[in-house]
Amino acid sequence: MKKIFSIVALLAFAGSVYAGCPSKPIHGKVVSFDEESKTLTVAQGKKEKKVQVGSKTEMVGIDCPSKLDKGARVTIDGCNCKNKTASKIALAKGKGKGKKEKKG
Repeated sequence: MKKIFSIVALLAFAGSVYAGCPSKPIHGKVVSFDEESKTLTVAQGKKEKKVQVGSKTEMVGIDCPSKLDKGARVTIDGCNCKNKTASKIALAKGKGKGKKEKKG
């Protein structure tokens, strides 16, 4: 009985370790950037996520996060769960606004 209980408890704790950590990159539109706290706010649909930009954050296609336009599409990779610091921020290609013609 003790072995069964310990296995169940072990599985419960193992599952909670990964709770809340994003396994996928964050894709969204820039809402704002706070220069004092170096926090980038990105909208993902109706939700907003705040990510810290650190000195080791790799910028792809971006000179400085403060120069990002509001509404620009970005992809954020490797967001650390403890301090929410991104390892890589890149400009993402947006979807075209024009409608595609159907071939047919």
